[in-house]
Formats: sequence, structure tokens, C-alpha cells
Amino acid sequence: MTAGCADILCMRRVAAVDDIMGKLHSFPLFTRMTPSELEVVAGSLRVRRCPKGAFIVSRGEPGTALYLLVSGRVKLTIASPDGKELVLGHLDAPAHFGEASLAERQPHPADVVAITEVEMLIWDVRDLNGALRTQPDLAVPLVAALSRRLRDTIGRLEDLTFHDAGQRVSRVLLNIATAREEATGVPLIKGFTHYDIATLAGTSRETASRVISALGSEGALSVHGRTILVDLERVRDAISS
Repeated sequence: MTAGCADILCMRRVAAVDDIMGKLHSFPLFTRMTPSELEVVAGSLRVRRCPKGAFIVSRGEPGTALYLLVSGRVKLTIASPDGKELVLGHLDAPAHFGEASLAERQPHPADVVAITEVEMLIWDVRDLNGALRTQPDLAVPLVAALSRRLRDTIGRLEDLTFHDAGQRVSRVLLNIATAREEATGVPLIKGFTHYDIATLAGTSRETASRVISALGSEGALSVHGRTILVDLERVRDAISS
């Protein structure tokens, strides 16, 4: 188990399964399951909590489980030997990660670090493979998640190669706000510092702050503390101009 994280045990197993079943309802992965099928899955899961800053998985270690993020936020990151960091993305609950390393215990391609306190459900690869044999529809959202992350990675490479720092910051803001709108109906960026946005854009915090300020002056953003309301169309126009 990762240092700093703790598996949550419950003496009343029935109560634990009922609680886990309630948490699974927030994941599209399980929407087609019947209550009895969901109960079987819930009975095979472990609950784990990690404090802010904990390494949930480390790059290079073999994958043994699918992680279902119930609450909190994590980042997927790669660190160089000299301490430089490349942030590949952030995930907010409900989300899942670890899919890329499940086939034949392949190594995790990146570190996954808790940005806030997090709670997860751990699905051991043996139990997951058993579920896939009886519920092949489960493979569809897992493949979709891998495809989406591959597309996002290609987009990041394109940004770093062909776009200047200002455009990269704007595209990060646009992507985060668009994802939030799809999930909640409101194009918000909440809980991200200027440093977080800068690392996603591959630039400095000062550059990110300057771009955010300029977009705010143009009416494309409305900043309220650490919450940013984004006018998606105006940001798109700023990127294409």
C-alpha cells in the first residue's frame, strides 16, 4: 500500500457493501449493471483514503488494480531526475485511472499524486478481469477513457510543438472549463492555482498569470478568488486570433 494511504475496514460487511454500492452509482462504468451484479462488484472492492500529497501509484511499478476516485482530485505527472515536472493532467471525482497498466501488469506510465485528500475504491485486476468476462460492456468505457487520454496527450504534444505559451495557457483554460461544463453545466475552473495551470501548459506561473489577467480584461474570464468563470466562445476566439 502507498505510504500515507489507509485501507478502510468495516466489521459490518453488509453495511460496507451497501455503502460502496451507493458510491458506484456516480460512475458511468456501472450504469448498465443490475443491482445484483453491482453487489458482486461492490463486494470485491476495497476503500482507500490518501492525504494530500501522497503518491497513490508510482511510475514504473506494475499495475495491479483499477482505481475509482470517489472524492478529491489527483494529478498524473512525470518527474525528471533533476526534479522538473511534466503534469499530464488532473482528474476530479468521479473518475478512474490505472487502465493503461492492467494488461499483463504493465508498469504505470506516470505517477498519480493526491492534490487533495482523496477516497478511492480499489478493484483488483483479477476481480476486474472476472467481471469483464461476464460483463463485456465494461470494456467500452475503459477503452474510451484510454482513447481520450491518448487524444489529450497528442493534443498536449501538438500544443508544445506548434503553439506559443499564451495559446497553450488559453487552451488549458478552455479544456478544463469545457470538461466542467460537460459534467455540471457551468464552465468553471475551480481549485486550480496559476501554478497548476502553468504546469499543464508547459510554461511559467508568471506567464499563466499574465494570460489569465489579459483574458479577464477582454471579458473572456471572470475571476473570483480561485474560481474562474469562462466564456468558452471568447476564449476560443482568443486562441484562433
